[in-house]
Amino acid sequence: MTDIYDDKLVKIKFQGCRRELFRNPMEFPIKSDDMVIVAAERGEDIGKAVLFNKEKRSGEEDQEQLTVLRKATPEEIKKDNENSLRQKTALQFCRQRVEELNLPMKLIDVEYRLDRKKIIFYFTADDRIDFRELVRILAAEYKTRIEMRQISSREETRRSSGIGTCGKPICCHQFIDDFEPISTQLVKEQNLPMNPSKISGLCGKLKCCLRYEHDLYEEFLNKYPAYGTKIKFSDRTGTIEKIDIFQKTITIKFDNDEIEEFPLKEFDDNYKVLN
Repeated sequence: MTDIYDDKLVKIKFQGCRRELFRNPMEFPIKSDDMVIVAAERGEDIGKAVLFNKEKRSGEEDQEQLTVLRKATPEEIKKDNENSLRQKTALQFCRQRVEELNLPMKLIDVEYRLDRKKIIFYFTADDRIDFRELVRILAAEYKTRIEMRQISSREETRRSSGIGTCGKPICCHQFIDDFEPISTQLVKEQNLPMNPSKISGLCGKLKCCLRYEHDLYEEFLNKYPAYGTKIKFSDRTGTIEKIDIFQKTITIKFDNDEIEEFPLKEFDDNYKVLN
């Protein structure tokens, strides 16, 4: 059975896994995977309706969204497929011009808007790029508005897709809409080794999945002294070395350099934080 949206907000997925919420004021009976036409800046665009968790939309109803105009017709879907072929040619053409102009940028993707009133060229670069001459060449070639949009390495990876170390398609390509900050503190709290090859994703940045269980770790660890805290346990003193929330154990490094592991239940009844 296909899910039907009974809400006035619909999440639409565009090329490159760009996902945005749109208002559905006419309450069209939109099903997941339906192709729909939406309002875009000075025109129209096409995308696919996708499922999303309505319970996690806190505050989204108050944000300004564009509007779903209608369900796509077979002719509009055909035009979108034609645009996909045009994008491949435009990508090759632009890459050649970038090389000729010797611009220090990497062209990643090209996106035609459905009405062909704008073409977006996605690229990465280490610094700001003066691409005015490139834009003039592209505008003369395609006779439409040209936008050069610089993206991050995470956005590049999302648009390119790939398989993560878990063996599944990367999360940003599957369902992550916005990239949240990921810090090494999340790695420390989960007792993971600071090994770049283990904690970095395909984009070279810290893995987004490090945030998934963060709330659980934070809630649990707040009940105990922080790592490195000086404590007295039974009749000995030492520092907190590690807390394993799944095995429910705590590791203490005593002042004589001995390291021992204890059940948290035993620790709860026999420790005192020292100033």
